[in-house]
Amino acid sequence: MDAVHEIPHGPTRTVGTKDPRTVAAAGGADSSTPEDSVPDHTDRDLADRVLAIRKRRRLSQLDLAGASGLSLSYITKLENRDPSCRNPRLATLRKLAKGLGSGVTTTILQGGQGDAEPADTATLDIWEPVRHALAAPPEADGDPATAAEVRAELLRLQSEMAAHNYEAMAADVPSLLRASAAIDDRGLRSHSLGMVGWLLTQNRQWDDAALVLDQAIEAADDETTAAAAVATRVWGELRQGHLDPARALALEWADRIEPKFSRASLGQLAAWGRLWLFVATIAVRDNRQHEYEDAIGLARAAASRIGREVLTEASTTRQFGPITVEHVAVEAAALTEQPRLALTIAERTPAADLLPGAAGRLRHRLDVANAHTQLGNWGDAMGELNSLAAAAPEWIVQQRYSRDIVGAMIDRRRTLTEEMRELADLVHLEV
Repeated sequence: MDAVHEIPHGPTRTVGTKDPRTVAAAGGADSSTPEDSVPDHTDRDLADRVLAIRKRRRLSQLDLAGASGLSLSYITKLENRDPSCRNPRLATLRKLAKGLGSGVTTTILQGGQGDAEPADTATLDIWEPVRHALAAPPEADGDPATAAEVRAELLRLQSEMAAHNYEAMAADVPSLLRASAAIDDRGLRSHSLGMVGWLLTQNRQWDDAALVLDQAIEAADDETTAAAAVATRVWGELRQGHLDPARALALEWADRIEPKFSRASLGQLAAWGRLWLFVATIAVRDNRQHEYEDAIGLARAAASRIGREVLTEASTTRQFGPITVEHVAVEAAALTEQPRLALTIAERTPAADLLPGAAGRLRHRLDVANAHTQLGNWGDAMGELNSLAAAAPEWIVQQRYSRDIVGAMIDRRRTLTEEMRELADLVHLEV
């Protein structure tokens, strides 16, 4: 049976409840009493932090192993600074934080370290012309483009983005950058830069993505347009395991663009709701249970107000609505190793009919594959993964999550099928 639901699904508190920013100021997810507070010893290494908190909580190594779901051998090696335990993954740190108990967040254990996977050489080569165009954009040939032409190109590239034709987009983006720089339209310039930032983030080129997204935010002529680039910036920090910067940026902008529900546009509601979904997903990884509940409750309020799935950004295929909120609930259950809950939520959530092949929807299918893997449903897991590989090969190879799922499957299987070996090669799983 699954463990007690640590991050439950179902009716949650909405707009009038405790604000996660209040939780943030308190310094933890559940720091309700002084003796439970945990100092953030960023000047000490992980072994010291785990050992100090474990002893303060009167936990043995065996207690911590049982509470975290990690092996006693791993806990012992970690505290003894075994080289095999250097730079643990974010998921491992989350389990340690959970095992150490209330008030201990993943970020306390991180000590400022990230969890990034850089782009491989082949990916960097594909995007070299884009980086060159960003560094020194050449003058456009012939007559300058019009705003209508840039808008049409953004729409065309958005459909390419939905089809995950990233290599083709890498060839076309330099001309979009030149054209958008030549017109007097800040909104279109921001959308164009935001699209490039999203693509670079998707393809794991973190520093270049951050620079261009900051330019997109600066170029925007209104806060809703800027918030699209901010959301991508938050996503990039999250993909690198930088939980504190991602959380701070999402909270800052959620506060900055908070709409009046009676008068807000769809774009304003969606931008605000998306930022709260990011706060929710960050809270899951940071062992902040109550913050997750509050954040997803706020996102659910915005989605309920809209009443359907909407696509309000010109620079991405990022959607928002009731289905998107439930997909984040599935993600939370899968990441906290509650696979039956994840599958139950997935099964009762209506199928998405707006851009079902967009990146966010494919990520949801990875969460479903992860849940099946946790349950040992190899056929169902392989079915999801093979379907994703066939539909979006350029997307799945950029997903560290796909490698994690395939790696977990291989670790748990005594024998591998040829299909599993082929999938491991496709996603570039290191042996």
